[in-house]
Formats: sequence, structure tokens, C-alpha cells
Amino acid sequence: MLETRVVNDMTTVDHEVNEMVSGGCVNEHIYLFAKDEELTVRLAAEAGVQPYRIPEKGMFESLLSKFTSNSDDRMEQMESLGLTKEMVESLEREIKDGKIVLVCDK
Repeated sequence: MLETRVVNDMTTVDHEVNEMVSGGCVNEHIYLFAKDEELTVRLAAEAGVQPYRIPEKGMFESLLSKFTSNSDDRMEQMESLGLTKEMVESLEREIKDGKIVLVCDK
């Protein structure tokens, strides 16, 4: 069973993670998605959850990703967790608006 939360700002991530854990989620099964890779990794580490799985990239891909969006990677990974295409598209719009998405695979 999947549980999703849309968080409006960085300061409420910990609160939402604690709520999810209280509801039966395990930190290792909570994934954080944000617009920026660095922000994703930092917030996930601070909250004790998993950043979305950023694919390994070669030097060329790393350089190219600085100029392109990583939304395709995010959307693919949300779908791999079991979210529907419609839900993924909705959550991706939230992320593009600067919000943070938490997904728990219970």
C-alpha cells in the first residue's frame, strides 16, 4: 500500500515524516522527491528517509543534467514504486511548483 504526502516547504518535512512513521511507515520505505537533486539528497538525509534513486551518470550525462530537467527520472521512479501515471503527473506538477513529495511503500 502506498501513501503520499505533498509538503509545502522544507521546514515541515520532519513533521510529515514523523506522521507517516506514526501511521505505520518505516523510514527505509519513505522516498523523498524534490525539484533539485542536491536538495533531495540533503532533505532526505536530514529526515532519515531515502532520496529518490538518482541514476548513476557518466561525465557527459552529469554535465548535460546541469542544463536539463531530471523530471523524467523522477516520474519513472515514482511509477516504479507503483503510483499510477495520473498520480505521478499530478505529483510532478507539485514538485515543479517547488513542493516536496513523500511516498511511503508500506
